[in-house]
Amino acid sequence: MAVTKEIKETIAVTIDEVFRKMNSISWLERQKAMKDEAFKNTEKILYCYNILKEHVADEKEYIGMMQKSKSCSVVRYSKNKVEKPDEDQLLEDRIASYNRSKSDVERIEKALEKIKEKKGFEVIDMRYFQKKKMKEGGKTIEETYTYEQIAETLAGQQGYNENLNEKTVRNYKNSLVRDMAVFLFGSDAI
Repeated sequence: MAVTKEIKETIAVTIDEVFRKMNSISWLERQKAMKDEAFKNTEKILYCYNILKEHVADEKEYIGMMQKSKSCSVVRYSKNKVEKPDEDQLLEDRIASYNRSKSDVERIEKALEKIKEKKGFEVIDMRYFQKKKMKEGGKTIEETYTYEQIAETLAGQQGYNENLNEKTVRNYKNSLVRDMAVFLFGSDAI
């Protein structure tokens, strides 16, 4: 297929506009955005850690899920044709997915091990890993502990002040999440 002069001009104008937008954002703003994203992504990882850990606990079950739910809508697109992947490719993709998830769990565990002995780790544990169970209408509901509830629970315990407040609990959490972000994402989190 031949590319017309108009298409080439459109591509050139688009490229120029992208570079203009990229250059309008300062280096410091880009660094701050990457740092903010690392913090947010670390929090997402912490909230999903227990589920991810459960997800990779049994490799055979994880791989076996592929055979239970075969979908006819899984397709691969390549130039000028659409094809359904064969069983071997689906199995290979599933194993690769499992290995990525398992590697992620190992990275998270190493980062948690690095911050485990720091003051305030109990805040991380209560906020992200423990759930408050409540009965509502005959059903058990799990909720995340609020900062106020964490402060009330930890006040006067394990080296915390009797008058531990919500702001201090948030500061512990933010400090440890930033530390963990560095362990997970390196200098992008700084």
